[in-house]
Amino acid sequence: MTSTLALEHLVEAIRRLTPQERRTLLRLLQVNGLLEPPERLTDLDPLRIAPAVSSQTVRRPPQTAQAQADRSPEAKETPPQTAQEPPASAEEPPAHQTSPSEPLHIRITFDGGSRGNPGQGYGSYAVEWPGESPQVVRVRFGDLMTNNEAEYQALIASLEDLLGQLEERGIDPATVAVEIWGDSQLVVKQVAGEWRCREPRLQIRRDQVRKLMERFGEAHLHHHGREHSVELLGH
Repeated sequence: MTSTLALEHLVEAIRRLTPQERRTLLRLLQVNGLLEPPERLTDLDPLRIAPAVSSQTVRRPPQTAQAQADRSPEAKETPPQTAQEPPASAEEPPAHQTSPSEPLHIRITFDGGSRGNPGQGYGSYAVEWPGESPQVVRVRFGDLMTNNEAEYQALIASLEDLLGQLEERGIDPATVAVEIWGDSQLVVKQVAGEWRCREPRLQIRRDQVRKLMERFGEAHLHHHGREHSVELLGH
């Protein structure tokens, strides 16, 4: 009976989490081996650091024949050259909406580390949407994690979070250009293929980053000085 009550309290606590907090909880369960990941991280495709910008965009579906038939006779008789003013209550388009030929530009800043090397892994990241203030997210990883592994995990968490936000807003990732910044030269160089990656545990994470980046119209990974990470993320 006690175990059942404890589980009910846990379910209720999870129900009160925000979607972003639930995604973070899911990643933590996977990292700590408490939940099987949705797919194996092996035999991944090579990275396309900056693929061509996709022309796909989210468009309103064309009006169906049934919808046209339901129009009133007055509407059918309206001369085609007469323009109708939009209703006063029409909603303004979101600030981040772009034209079909221009991708939506989003910036990510990530950083990770461990208390001990290896030790308790942790990380932070910020996703910056156009016209919106950046929100810093802090995540914890498992024990016996190196600094380099934590850097990779923070980057993976940020990309997965952005994909989740795009899905919630109904935006196709193929219409998004992502600029990613971090102070780990090893992560930036290994993902770009400029440095060799011999450690199997890093190879798995590198390949996962590459696969996530391929889902966007453009994805560019850049290195910056540590002071820039500290200024935004606080560590």
